[in-house]
Amino acid sequence: MKPIIKLISAATLIFTLVAPTTIFAAGTGDNPERTLDVPTAEQQAVKAQKNQLALQKARQLTSEVSAFALGESKTIAVPSYQQEKSYWCGPATTKQVLGFFNGSSSTQATYAKELGTTTDGTDFSLVDDVINKHQNENTYIYQSFTSSDYLTWKSAMILSIDWGNPAVLDLKITSANMPLYSRTVAGHILNTSGYNVISENDKKLRLTDPFDEGGRGVTLGNVWHPFDGVWNANQAHFRKAILW
Repeated sequence: MKPIIKLISAATLIFTLVAPTTIFAAGTGDNPERTLDVPTAEQQAVKAQKNQLALQKARQLTSEVSAFALGESKTIAVPSYQQEKSYWCGPATTKQVLGFFNGSSSTQATYAKELGTTTDGTDFSLVDDVINKHQNENTYIYQSFTSSDYLTWKSAMILSIDWGNPAVLDLKITSANMPLYSRTVAGHILNTSGYNVISENDKKLRLTDPFDEGGRGVTLGNVWHPFDGVWNANQAHFRKAILW
């Protein structure tokens, strides 16, 4: 079993030119099929361990005067790669995560092939399998959260970074939940690279985003977004899922 705590112990060219503002309107490469994740026995065991730790963290947070007034902030150096095709957010994110763990990574085309990515995008339920295949630092698990899992989800976001494991998210983005985006993106895959909960009124998550929405240079790379806005974007997606 891979360590949990490194853990506690140690998206045609012509169309692009003619209509660049609408090409990503549906999404950036998150396949909308409602498929199920099929965990291995190892992933099931790791999921139980991680959820126990997340519940402990949630209890710690709620024991404070303010649930996130812990003065905590941390970033990890996840490399950024702009997705090479309009529907390649999955391969690009996979490359980012593996580049972080291994110091190098294969091409987006290689990961697109492994993930079975098509013009419909990448099946999010397969991303953990490919990431686990190519690194030994963290056993990634697929997990969905309901609205009642708010604190546990936030604990998972914080713990993942504390452990040095970028979480991978499946989001439905609107300008209401993530204001740096100027339009709705129905499905997008990207990873975390930091959190800042120093201020209760300005909690933030840093996301390593392979998508330059609108070609404005605003969303691409390691960018801070409202913590609760990312939660809302994750909850707005039909999967409501993360990999961590």
